[in-house]
Amino acid sequence: MRPTRDIPGPRGVEALRFLGIGSPDGLLAFFAACARRYGPIVSFRSLGQRVVLLDDAGAIGEVLQHQQHRFSRDTGAVLLRELVGDGVLTTEDPVHLTRRRMLQPAFHRARIAGYTTSMVDEAERFGDAWATRETIDVGAEMTRLTLGVVGRSLFGTDVGDEAERVAGVIASIANRGGRLQALVAAIAPLMFAVRRLLPPSARVVFGRERATLEAVVDPIVARKRSAPGGDDLLATLLEVRDEDGGGLTDVDIRDELITFVLAGHETTSSALTWCWYLLAQHPAAEARMHAELDAVLGDRAPGLDDVANLRYTAHVFDEALRLYPPAAAFGRRPIVDVELAGYRVPRGASVFVSPFVTHRNPRYFPDPDAFVPERWEGAPPPKFAFFPFGGGSKMCIGEPFARAEGVLVLATLARRFRLRLADTASVAPGPSALLRPSRAIVARIERRQPRVTVG
Repeated sequence: MRPTRDIPGPRGVEALRFLGIGSPDGLLAFFAACARRYGPIVSFRSLGQRVVLLDDAGAIGEVLQHQQHRFSRDTGAVLLRELVGDGVLTTEDPVHLTRRRMLQPAFHRARIAGYTTSMVDEAERFGDAWATRETIDVGAEMTRLTLGVVGRSLFGTDVGDEAERVAGVIASIANRGGRLQALVAAIAPLMFAVRRLLPPSARVVFGRERATLEAVVDPIVARKRSAPGGDDLLATLLEVRDEDGGGLTDVDIRDELITFVLAGHETTSSALTWCWYLLAQHPAAEARMHAELDAVLGDRAPGLDDVANLRYTAHVFDEALRLYPPAAAFGRRPIVDVELAGYRVPRGASVFVSPFVTHRNPRYFPDPDAFVPERWEGAPPPKFAFFPFGGGSKMCIGEPFARAEGVLVLATLARRFRLRLADTASVAPGPSALLRPSRAIVARIERRQPRVTVG
């Protein structure tokens, strides 16, 4: 096993680009440049903190799955705890494992089947509104739509009136969180120590955003407590028990609800926004998807049973997730010395994996920057070459929900409409961890008539 100091990587002033110094394009551009220049494992020091970047499917699999018990959450958890508290997205084992087991029934296939009606109904409602409009802000529309789906299917209520407030919170999180991520990685040991000295309610970075989300969530919880029952996530949270018969406290329930208000729609909202943008630029892919929708659906709306047959539509969604994964980069911190890619990585280092970087690695994806949905028709890439939802026991619990929603919303709206970009200038991801577009994507709406085969 080779020593850490032998891992190639930037040194001196060049390593300070990790903090954004001298790098106008941000953390992801720095990571991508490091991976291209130094290879599948990169190491450097920034403000004295050892940072390791992995761009190798095997090594990523070691961190996220095979040796996952040797790692704790890193920089993202420090920031996310400020916002969502101690929920399934931020806790460590054994608390995480217990909480995940308690929540898992809400995401079984039978439950997902029940949620799909809300997904399609909400998309049809937006489609009816689109029929009366000429242009839309695609990102804003997808945010409101997916927030509506989260509210109706997971919480048993319509949060449409609160969508703008929640969207504003997300924008604030994306802008500040992306800028702070590298700095937090460098000073994480100090932040972890300070957090242990503060009460759980003490929030320095996202206190205002947390208060806004509590104002949205608390009335929903109160209404459900006064009228319990139902098949939504909130009903499950009020009823679940651990192995000892204990339930979730009100604080636990609030933390999980805030987690799902944010994470439960952001993945799909971002991916759908990029789907429309990419389809508008690739008419051949759009035409093939429309042909599939016409053949499978005709003039009717889709349902969960159709998802298996909407294979090309699913490929479009996966290709958007590949190019613009919602979790652009995240970290883990080894709690003991570990071996990765033949090198020793010391306890306490910040180990980063980046779906954005690895999804564009030409070793795994030929012509990696191109939008090619057909690439998913062949042999799948190696495991952990494509990991938009993470992996291992901390893999996103809502992945089945997000995938079903992405395909069904895309199918419901694309069956009736085409979107044409009002501004054909290229759009890059903004400087945030959520990979939202750097500017609004405004599109003209064109109606289309499904071709129904009479047979």
